[in-house]
Amino acid sequence: MKFGIDMGHNCPPDTGATGIKQEDALTKAVGTQLIQKLRAANHTAIDCTPTSASSVTDSLRQRTNKANANNVNVYVSIHFNKFNAKAHGTEIYAISNASQGIAESVLKEIVQLGFYNRGVKDTGFFVLKNTQMPAILIECCFCDAKVDMDLFDVEKMAEAIKDGLIGQPKPKEPKADKKYVLEITTKTFLKPSTEQASDLPKDSIFEIEPGDYPILDVIFEENHYSVKWPDQSKGNRNEHFVYAGHAKVIEKD
Repeated sequence: MKFGIDMGHNCPPDTGATGIKQEDALTKAVGTQLIQKLRAANHTAIDCTPTSASSVTDSLRQRTNKANANNVNVYVSIHFNKFNAKAHGTEIYAISNASQGIAESVLKEIVQLGFYNRGVKDTGFFVLKNTQMPAILIECCFCDAKVDMDLFDVEKMAEAIKDGLIGQPKPKEPKADKKYVLEITTKTFLKPSTEQASDLPKDSIFEIEPGDYPILDVIFEENHYSVKWPDQSKGNRNEHFVYAGHAKVIEKD
């Protein structure tokens, strides 16, 4: 899926609110991490934040134009509220049925962080009316409210928004009731993959003698497999190995 991420304001004369923290800094921090998290989850994330503008309207139009030109599937505008230092919580704006469903999903994740639920609202902001796809505007929390700023964490907020947009990853099914081994049929040289969990050098190559090697856990992937196995000669480290045709993971009764 392709997302358009708008880090609210950050483009003079289009600047955000000043509270305990500056809105521009907050939206940029959350937006940057959100883009990284979406890309890490194999989605496309387009940064729709302009770098310069002649006016606030020009700034807003550049954001929607970029989202429309890139045919993103969902547009997400990130903001932080300010009012009287007492108002607090999270609210999300959406004007179509599709966007309201997305807003509810994102809001559910954010309020689980502890923020007060101010609901989904249908005010027709410029960026919501001028995008050609479902669009939401998130007021993450209040930058002038101590209760919100004490609770706010950039990484957790970005993660909550990401989960609301694409869903949380399904937990891996437990395999405690099954026994697996790495079956080596000929002398094998295995090289740890770039995704290895240990601190061994990535160019390490291990010579493995034929035999069955007990496995603590196994994860099957398209081009290689990863195994966690108790090899005493290597200090019980967890290794992720690239696939070898003469080595395979088998299930034992």
